[in-house]
Amino acid sequence: MIMNNFYYIDKPLDHTSFDIIRILRKRFNIKKMWHTWTLDPLASWGLIVVTWNYTKLIPYLEKDTKEYEFDIMLDWTTESFDLWEEVQFLGQEKQNYYRKNLKQEDINQILLEKFSWKIKQVPPKYSALKIGWKKAYELARAGENIKMKERDVTIFNIELKSFKYPKLSLKAKVSAWTYIRSIAADLWALIGTWWYISKLRRTKIWNFDISNAFELDNIRIENSIDVKNIFNSDLFITLDEEVLLKINNWLQVNWEFDYPKNKDLFVYDGENITNIVTYNWELLKAIRKI
Repeated sequence: MIMNNFYYIDKPLDHTSFDIIRILRKRFNIKKMWHTWTLDPLASWGLIVVTWNYTKLIPYLEKDTKEYEFDIMLDWTTESFDLWEEVQFLGQEKQNYYRKNLKQEDINQILLEKFSWKIKQVPPKYSALKIGWKKAYELARAGENIKMKERDVTIFNIELKSFKYPKLSLKAKVSAWTYIRSIAADLWALIGTWWYISKLRRTKIWNFDISNAFELDNIRIENSIDVKNIFNSDLFITLDEEVLLKINNWLQVNWEFDYPKNKDLFVYDGENITNIVTYNWELLKAIRKI
């Protein structure tokens, strides 16, 4: 029996996204399964897992905004700016200097001036960003020389929740393709000290809050998310049998419908999405079957 479902899982540390897929394929006895919204293994976050034909819907998942909570330590660093690589300690004299002179109000001012709204950043080479067919962090750990390209991103809000040297605790709401390690690296350059990220947790992406995610050990096959809670309700339409028969046979339907135009729409039968269609110039066209 094919079960088209979405699952929302709180991915634990030290697990890759594929580790989660491997575990759930065995637990659910489902072969066709994939995930979206990847981060590296030393981060925790809410991971969407999709089964069977609903994997065709992954490109339609919203990813415009993300929220993170993260800790930056200022007393030592590593090449990867996290706990993957060998630690290099800042000298005790410099630690004492920053402990005495670095103030919370100074950091808040830097965040306000340099990390508000639209900025440019270079993604870290130790990231899950794909270069060719491999993740950047896999190439970096293999010793390959990687050149990361600068990109435009948006920081909607960034808040210093607490600071007691050497730890900064922050919370940020950012656009898709924004890298928290790059924010930390740029902040580090402005402050002038060493750093590494000791905690990175994605707490929200679009309308998926981590508080609603299931822990990996507790997720069961019946814990799926209603598909109407995944996508914008304006995109769902219903078709009568005559029109649906034509759509299933890849025929265009010439009729005036009260549907959004120039958008991909989801044909919904009351329980599942069965087709994706588009509507324009009074023509309803099939895009794909689900």
